[in-house]
Formats: sequence, structure tokens, C-alpha cells
Amino acid sequence: MRARASSVGSAVTGPTIGQATEALAALGVRGRGENASVDRVDTFLQRAGASADEIARAEAEGWLPLLVVDRLLVPGAPTYDLAALAREAGVGEEFARRVWRTMGFPDVPGDVPLFTDRDVDALRGAAGRITDATDVEAFLRQSRAIGAAMARVGAIDADVIADVVWRLREAGLGEREVAGALLDAIDWAGLATVLDHVHRIQARAAVWRRLTRDTLTELEIAIGFADLAGFTRLSAELEPDDLSDLLLRWEDVAYDRTAQHAGRVVKTIGDEVMFAGLGESVLGIALDIVDAAAADPRMPAVRVGVASGPVIARDGDYYGPVVNLASRLTEMADRGTVLASRSLHDEFGGDPLLEWDFTGPRHVRGIGDTEVFVVRRASGVSQGPVA
Repeated sequence: MRARASSVGSAVTGPTIGQATEALAALGVRGRGENASVDRVDTFLQRAGASADEIARAEAEGWLPLLVVDRLLVPGAPTYDLAALAREAGVGEEFARRVWRTMGFPDVPGDVPLFTDRDVDALRGAAGRITDATDVEAFLRQSRAIGAAMARVGAIDADVIADVVWRLREAGLGEREVAGALLDAIDWAGLATVLDHVHRIQARAAVWRRLTRDTLTELEIAIGFADLAGFTRLSAELEPDDLSDLLLRWEDVAYDRTAQHAGRVVKTIGDEVMFAGLGESVLGIALDIVDAAAADPRMPAVRVGVASGPVIARDGDYYGPVVNLASRLTEMADRGTVLASRSLHDEFGGDPLLEWDFTGPRHVRGIGDTEVFVVRRASGVSQGPVA
């Protein structure tokens, strides 16, 4: 999937790239074939731990830009195998292996040097936070969540960086020129600052949500799922770039409407989005998403299911019958329709901004017979707060 080079929050800056000189200018490089730009590729790589043989092989085999990105992200030559990593960090080898797995990576061969001094420092810092067995499990749980989140961020960064490389190549630049342009284009320090800031304010918001509840595990909230009707058929018909654009528009709609109503996107799975919040927030999100999709001729209709009640919160996700019900209602909803549970109707059935149609008891797969309602805005009511 090719992502847009101007994606917000990526590590790469610069507008869509056309001609070669425009591509270089957009990425902060002064001109094509400039010796200073080309020579500094070798200088940078050597300082970042790459050998002359490695640089020569990368250029001969056509992956010099990849080597530049690799060393921009993780400078330094890998010199430690797993046992040496654990020894230098002052931890047990099994602990080091478990940490590596929580970050989403498979076990590495025991005698292969894959780790750098940065890995040693990170593992040593992690070990310094742990004082007993409970802390070990708490740390590994946190590390697992961070690894999963960063895997998605990294995949998006990879899409954007690859898109820039392809466009530069299409514009006629050689591999050394592409590699030199990447040195100017990738602002990893700037992205790290953004990531740290977003992590802090998201953690602050999550702590407020959790510590203002009566329990740390069971919460009374509403859950919603939304997906694109007919997406499976549509994805088989669209060209890859068109499908990528559709998914980007869909994510923009889902995240934007969820934030407007003080909800939270829990996760996305393909074309399906799971969101959570208070009942009025989730209803507002559901109706706004349906309306936004209907107003965009490039987007298929959306179907949504919402339910409320007690859920189990763990690692940023939610579990329990309420979650299952919301998911099943989404499967049952017609195009452009929001299906809601009895609990939401009982709470908001008297809201003059909403209209409710009882569809009768419906058999919900895996749950049984359940009272289901279609909810929509009252006639003449535009997008906005529900309650």
C-alpha cells in the first residue's frame, strides 16, 4: 500500500514530488548530483557504523537508501548477541529474550550479533525500573502494549518513506541522490519529540478516565463498531492506490468524529473501527460517521452497531458481552444505519434530538434473542451533540 508522502505525523517531510529538481528542493537538497550531498552519504554511513564493504555492497545491489534509513533509525554497528546483550545490561538472558518478544520480534539465534549499544542502554534502563516479580510482569505487559502500538506507527512510517523513495526514483534520481535526499528528509528527532508529547497527553487522559471510575477493571461505558458496507467486494475491484486512498479517508472520518465527541478509537481492523466513550458520545460518533460517509460520494455507506453496559478494560482494549453485542449489531445493520442496544434506548429514548425504531427481538449470533433499535437523528436535526 502506498501512503501519501505528506501524511501528518510521519518522519518524512515534503509535499508530493514531481520532477527531479522539485523533488530535491522539496526535501531540502540543493541540487541534483551535488558532490557534497553525494559524498556525505559515505561519511554519514561510516560514522553510523557501516563498513566500506557494506556500503559498496548496498550500492551495487540497489539498497543504499535502505542502508541510510537503517542507520538513521538505529546508528551503530551490531556487536552483541543475546547473551552478551543480557550480560552487558546486567540482566538474565531469559528476561532479555522475553523483552525482545514483547516488542513483537521472534527469538534470535544465540550466536548472531544483532544488538547495539543502544539496545544495551535500553535494556539496562528497563531493568532499573524493576524491583520484584510483580514489577517484572507489569513491565512486560507495558512493553507488549508499547510494542504493538509502535509496530503500527513504524508500518505507517515505512509506507511514507517508501513512497518518497519510489517517487524520487521515478523522477530520475540515482541511488546515491536518493540516499542523500533521505538524510535531509527524515527528521527523526522531531518525530521523537512529537511521540513523547502525544504519549504523555494520552497517558494523562487515560489516567483521568481510569481513576475517576469506581473500579480499575470493570467500567460502565458504551462501545461502537463501524465498518464500510460491501468493503470485501469493493476492495477486489479497486486499484491499490485507490483502495489506499479510501482507507485513509475512512480513518480520517472515524478518528475525527470520535475525537469531536470526546470518545476514543480503540482499534482498527481492516475497514472496521472500534470506538468507546460515554453513551451520548458513542451515539454522536455513530451518527456523525454515518452522515459523513453519506456526504462523501467516494465512500461507501457505513453500518454501525452500539451497545452500553459493564465492560472489562485491559491494556487499552475492552472485553465482555457488551463488546460482543456491539460487534454483532454492526454485522446485522443495514447500509447507512445505526443499530443500538436496549440499554442505550432506555437511557436516551426520551432525547428529543433522536428517533428510535424498535425492530423487535432479534436473534444475535452467540448472544441470543435481543431487543434491537434503529437510532437516527430527529427530523431537522443536523450533526452535533446528541445529549
